[in-house]
Amino acid sequence: MSDVDLTVVVTAHDETVVCGPTMRSADLAVAAARGRGYTVETVVALDKATAATSEYFHQPRFDHWDRREMHEGDLGRVRNAIVPDTKGRYIAFLDADDLFSENWLADGTAALDDAARRGERNIAHPELNVVFDGRTSVRQNVDSSSPLFSPYMLYVRNCYDSLCLSPREAHLAVPYVHRDIPNGLSYQDWQFAIETLSRGWRHVIVRDTIIFKRRRDVSLVVESNLRKSVVRSLPEMAIDRVRDLAGS
Repeated sequence: MSDVDLTVVVTAHDETVVCGPTMRSADLAVAAARGRGYTVETVVALDKATAATSEYFHQPRFDHWDRREMHEGDLGRVRNAIVPDTKGRYIAFLDADDLFSENWLADGTAALDDAARRGERNIAHPELNVVFDGRTSVRQNVDSSSPLFSPYMLYVRNCYDSLCLSPREAHLAVPYVHRDIPNGLSYQDWQFAIETLSRGWRHVIVRDTIIFKRRRDVSLVVESNLRKSVVRSLPEMAIDRVRDLAGS
């Protein structure tokens, strides 16, 4: 068992000044988690980062973060590559233009520790995802064991965002697939949610927590919305099997 409770991984590609609020929110959330007695490893994954992004993150103000140069060029694959090289029992991802609520890491880690003591295999999500900038919306997440959750929703929407807090073993057992936008596969977290549910992981909500997601004019989400989805071809989504996901 690792003596590091939590690893926070910020993934950066072509972001610069928008990272200021992101890193401030991350530092505040890390400080709150450490204030609750948790040990936290902090990593910035610079994945095929532009020169401007690399220069931004190599400022002395970020010297308390471990900066890793990555060359995957794919959000899911860089996460797959970084997880085995981290120490935390739990992993929390943050994109370099998004923000944590200050209590997210502390309350999320506490929720997963409580679940582990009960013998449960849980992946934690914030109560709210607040989208801002290019588009504004608020989504309230739903526990996979809630009467309000139906696995049939997974035919038409991604129910669980990738900015979750998860036991590292979940990411090792269910790595993200390679993005294939021309053929309709860009929501790697959509497939991750389906495959973890099918393997007995429960997706739970941590009350009174928020992740703020910046929606830029050009992003993976915008590009993905122009394509069809291929999740229905997954074995778990067969019409005679999809109902079993609710049992998780």
